[in-house]
Amino acid sequence: MTAGPDLDVWLIDRRDPDFLALADSDLPESADRARADALSNADSGRVLLARRSAVRIILARTLAIDPTAVRILTAPGGKPVAVTTSGRAPALSIAHSGDLIGVAVGAARSIGLDVERLRRVTKARQIAAKWFGAAEAARLDAVPDDDVVEEFMRLWTAKEALAKRHGAGLRLMRGRPGELDVGHALGEGRLRYLDVGQGYMAALASSEPLREIRVIHPDRASWTI
Repeated sequence: MTAGPDLDVWLIDRRDPDFLALADSDLPESADRARADALSNADSGRVLLARRSAVRIILARTLAIDPTAVRILTAPGGKPVAVTTSGRAPALSIAHSGDLIGVAVGAARSIGLDVERLRRVTKARQIAAKWFGAAEAARLDAVPDDDVVEEFMRLWTAKEALAKRHGAGLRLMRGRPGELDVGHALGEGRLRYLDVGQGYMAALASSEPLREIRVIHPDRASWTI
Protein backbone atom coordinates (compact mmCIF):
# COMPACT_ATOMS: atom_id res chain seq x y z
CA MET A 1 0.00 0.00 0.00
CA THR A 2 1.43 3.36 -1.03
CA ALA A 3 1.82 5.84 1.78
CA GLY A 4 -0.62 8.68 1.44
CA PRO A 5 -0.40 12.35 2.27
CA ASP A 6 0.15 14.06 5.59
CA LEU A 7 -2.89 16.12 6.53
CA ASP A 8 -3.55 18.90 9.01
CA VAL A 9 -6.85 19.23 10.83
CA TRP A 10 -7.39 22.57 12.57
CA LEU A 11 -9.95 22.52 15.38
CA ILE A 12 -11.47 25.90 16.20
CA ASP A 13 -13.84 26.87 19.01
CA ARG A 14 -16.31 29.25 17.40
CA ARG A 15 -16.62 31.11 20.73
CA ASP A 16 -12.92 32.02 20.78
CA PRO A 17 -12.74 35.85 20.75
CA ASP A 18 -9.46 35.83 18.79
CA PHE A 19 -11.13 33.75 16.10
CA LEU A 20 -14.25 35.93 16.06
CA ALA A 21 -12.12 39.05 15.66
CA LEU A 22 -11.25 37.80 12.15
CA ALA A 23 -14.76 38.84 11.08
CA ASP A 24 -13.52 42.44 11.25
CA SER A 25 -10.41 41.79 9.14
CA ASP A 26 -10.00 42.65 5.47
CA LEU A 27 -9.97 38.98 4.46
CA PRO A 28 -13.68 38.24 3.87
CA GLU A 29 -14.63 38.73 0.23
CA SER A 30 -17.72 40.62 -0.94
CA ALA A 31 -19.58 37.34 -1.51
CA ASP A 32 -18.83 36.31 2.07
CA ARG A 33 -20.19 39.60 3.41
CA ALA A 34 -23.31 39.26 1.27
CA ARG A 35 -23.93 35.77 2.68
CA ALA A 36 -23.37 37.04 6.24
CA ASP A 37 -25.74 39.97 5.71
CA ALA A 38 -28.42 37.59 4.43
CA LEU A 39 -28.45 35.64 7.69
CA SER A 40 -31.13 36.62 10.17
CA ASN A 41 -28.79 36.08 13.12
CA ALA A 42 -25.96 38.62 13.35
CA ASP A 43 -23.82 36.32 15.50
CA SER A 44 -24.04 33.59 12.84
CA GLY A 45 -22.95 36.15 10.26
CA ARG A 46 -19.86 37.03 12.30
CA VAL A 47 -18.97 33.37 12.66
CA LEU A 48 -19.32 32.89 8.90
CA LEU A 49 -16.98 35.82 8.18
CA ALA A 50 -14.48 34.67 10.80
CA ARG A 51 -14.56 31.11 9.45
CA ARG A 52 -13.88 32.19 5.88
CA SER A 53 -11.02 34.40 7.09
CA ALA A 54 -9.58 31.58 9.18
CA VAL A 55 -9.66 29.17 6.24
CA ARG A 56 -7.76 31.63 4.07
CA ILE A 57 -5.14 32.08 6.80
CA ILE A 58 -4.81 28.30 7.23
CA LEU A 59 -4.33 27.81 3.49
CA ALA A 60 -1.81 30.65 3.40
CA ARG A 61 0.13 29.11 6.30
CA THR A 62 0.14 25.77 4.49
CA LEU A 63 1.50 27.25 1.27
CA ALA A 64 3.68 29.98 2.84
CA ILE A 65 1.89 32.70 0.86
CA ASP A 66 -0.11 35.80 1.74
CA PRO A 67 -3.75 35.19 2.76
CA THR A 68 -4.89 37.73 0.18
CA ALA A 69 -3.58 35.38 -2.52
CA VAL A 70 -6.14 32.74 -1.53
CA ARG A 71 -9.71 32.41 -2.75
CA ILE A 72 -12.29 29.84 -1.71
CA LEU A 73 -14.80 28.74 -4.34
CA THR A 74 -17.72 26.36 -4.03
CA ALA A 75 -17.86 23.46 -6.48
CA PRO A 76 -21.12 21.83 -7.62
CA GLY A 77 -22.34 19.73 -4.72
CA GLY A 78 -21.13 22.32 -2.19
CA LYS A 79 -17.50 21.23 -1.77
CA PRO A 80 -15.15 24.17 -0.98
CA VAL A 81 -12.20 24.48 -3.33
CA ALA A 82 -9.08 26.56 -2.71
CA VAL A 83 -7.67 28.67 -5.53
CA THR A 84 -4.46 30.71 -5.31
CA THR A 85 -2.75 33.21 -7.57
CA SER A 86 0.27 30.88 -7.74
CA GLY A 87 -1.82 27.97 -8.97
CA ARG A 88 -0.86 25.81 -5.97
CA ALA A 89 -3.64 24.72 -3.64
CA PRO A 90 -4.05 21.83 -1.21
CA ALA A 91 -7.18 19.74 -0.84
CA LEU A 92 -9.65 21.34 1.56
CA SER A 93 -12.62 20.25 3.65
CA ILE A 94 -14.55 22.24 6.24
CA ALA A 95 -16.96 20.95 8.89
CA HIS A 96 -18.80 22.51 11.80
CA SER A 97 -21.20 21.31 14.46
CA GLY A 98 -22.15 22.87 17.76
CA ASP A 99 -19.27 25.11 18.83
CA LEU A 100 -16.58 23.16 16.93
CA ILE A 101 -15.22 24.06 13.49
CA GLY A 102 -12.83 21.73 11.69
CA VAL A 103 -10.66 22.63 8.70
CA ALA A 104 -8.68 19.87 6.98
CA VAL A 105 -5.93 20.66 4.46
CA GLY A 106 -3.34 18.51 2.72
CA ALA A 107 -1.73 17.33 -0.48
CA ALA A 108 -4.34 14.71 -1.38
CA ARG A 109 -6.45 14.67 -4.53
CA SER A 110 -9.58 14.94 -2.40
CA ILE A 111 -10.46 14.85 1.30
CA GLY A 112 -13.62 14.94 3.37
CA LEU A 113 -13.90 15.98 7.02
CA ASP A 114 -17.00 15.64 9.16
CA VAL A 115 -17.53 16.79 12.72
CA GLU A 116 -20.67 15.94 14.67
CA ARG A 117 -21.80 17.03 18.12
CA LEU A 118 -23.11 14.01 20.01
CA ARG A 119 -26.85 14.35 20.46
CA ARG A 120 -29.97 12.33 21.03
CA VAL A 121 -31.14 10.54 17.87
CA THR A 122 -34.63 9.08 17.79
CA LYS A 123 -35.30 6.15 15.43
CA ALA A 124 -31.56 5.58 14.88
CA ARG A 125 -32.11 2.03 13.62
CA GLN A 126 -34.79 3.14 11.16
CA ILE A 127 -32.56 5.90 9.81
CA ALA A 128 -29.71 3.40 9.46
CA ALA A 129 -31.94 1.03 7.49
CA LYS A 130 -32.60 3.86 5.02
CA TRP A 131 -29.13 5.40 4.71
CA PHE A 132 -26.61 2.72 5.69
CA GLY A 133 -25.52 -0.42 3.89
CA ALA A 134 -27.24 -3.69 4.80
CA ALA A 135 -24.27 -5.00 6.81
CA GLU A 136 -23.92 -1.71 8.72
CA ALA A 137 -27.63 -1.56 9.51
CA ALA A 138 -27.51 -5.17 10.71
CA ARG A 139 -24.52 -4.37 12.91
CA LEU A 140 -26.40 -1.47 14.47
CA ASP A 141 -29.38 -3.75 15.09
CA ALA A 142 -27.08 -6.01 17.13
CA VAL A 143 -25.82 -3.17 19.36
CA PRO A 144 -27.37 -2.92 22.85
CA ASP A 145 -29.96 -0.16 23.17
CA ASP A 146 -27.74 1.90 25.47
CA ASP A 147 -25.00 2.04 22.81
CA VAL A 148 -27.11 2.51 19.68
CA VAL A 149 -26.91 6.30 19.47
CA GLU A 150 -23.12 6.44 19.90
CA GLU A 151 -22.56 3.73 17.27
CA PHE A 152 -25.05 5.39 14.94
CA MET A 153 -23.26 8.73 15.28
CA ARG A 154 -19.92 7.04 14.63
CA LEU A 155 -21.15 5.51 11.38
CA TRP A 156 -23.01 8.66 10.32
CA THR A 157 -19.90 10.80 10.84
CA ALA A 158 -17.77 8.39 8.80
CA LYS A 159 -20.30 8.26 5.98
CA GLU A 160 -20.56 12.06 5.86
CA ALA A 161 -16.77 12.27 5.62
CA LEU A 162 -16.73 9.77 2.74
CA ALA A 163 -19.54 11.61 0.94
CA LYS A 164 -17.78 14.96 1.36
CA ARG A 165 -14.59 13.40 -0.01
CA HIS A 166 -16.59 12.79 -3.21
CA GLY A 167 -17.85 16.38 -3.15
CA ALA A 168 -21.43 15.57 -2.21
CA GLY A 169 -23.72 15.02 0.74
CA LEU A 170 -25.25 11.73 1.83
CA ARG A 171 -28.44 12.51 -0.06
CA LEU A 172 -26.55 12.85 -3.36
CA MET A 173 -24.50 9.72 -2.63
CA ARG A 174 -27.54 7.52 -2.11
CA GLY A 175 -27.43 4.49 -4.38
CA ARG A 176 -23.61 4.31 -4.27
CA PRO A 177 -23.13 2.12 -1.18
CA GLY A 178 -19.69 0.84 -2.19
CA GLU A 179 -18.20 4.33 -2.01
CA LEU A 180 -19.69 4.86 1.44
CA ASP A 181 -18.65 1.50 2.89
CA VAL A 182 -17.08 2.46 6.21
CA GLY A 183 -15.44 -0.88 6.93
CA HIS A 184 -13.84 -1.03 3.48
CA ALA A 185 -12.52 2.54 3.70
CA LEU A 186 -11.11 1.91 7.19
CA GLY A 187 -9.44 -1.28 6.00
CA GLU A 188 -7.82 0.52 3.07
CA GLY A 189 -6.58 3.30 5.34
CA ARG A 190 -8.59 5.94 3.47
CA LEU A 191 -10.76 6.76 6.49
CA ARG A 192 -9.82 7.48 10.07
CA TYR A 193 -11.69 8.56 13.19
CA LEU A 194 -10.23 11.55 15.05
CA ASP A 195 -10.24 12.36 18.76
CA VAL A 196 -11.60 15.91 18.86
CA GLY A 197 -12.72 16.12 22.46
CA GLN A 198 -15.61 15.14 24.65
CA GLY A 199 -19.07 15.52 23.17
CA TYR A 200 -17.98 15.34 19.53
CA MET A 201 -17.04 12.81 16.89
CA ALA A 202 -15.00 13.41 13.77
CA ALA A 203 -13.82 11.41 10.79
CA LEU A 204 -11.46 12.21 7.92
CA ALA A 205 -11.61 10.51 4.51
CA SER A 206 -9.04 10.75 1.73
CA SER A 207 -8.73 9.64 -1.88
CA GLU A 208 -5.39 8.06 -0.90
CA PRO A 209 -4.45 5.98 2.18
CA LEU A 210 -3.83 8.33 5.08
CA ARG A 211 -0.45 8.66 6.74
CA GLU A 212 0.03 11.22 9.53
CA ILE A 213 -2.81 13.46 10.65
CA ARG A 214 -1.73 16.47 12.69
CA VAL A 215 -4.49 17.93 14.86
CA ILE A 216 -3.89 21.63 15.48
CA HIS A 217 -5.57 23.73 18.16
CA PRO A 218 -4.87 27.31 17.05
CA ASP A 219 -3.95 30.06 19.51
CA ARG A 220 -3.96 33.83 19.10
CA ALA A 221 -0.67 33.81 17.19
CA SER A 222 -2.19 31.48 14.58
CA TRP A 223 -4.46 34.26 13.34
CA THR A 224 -1.78 36.95 13.00
CA ILE A 225 -1.91 38.18 9.44
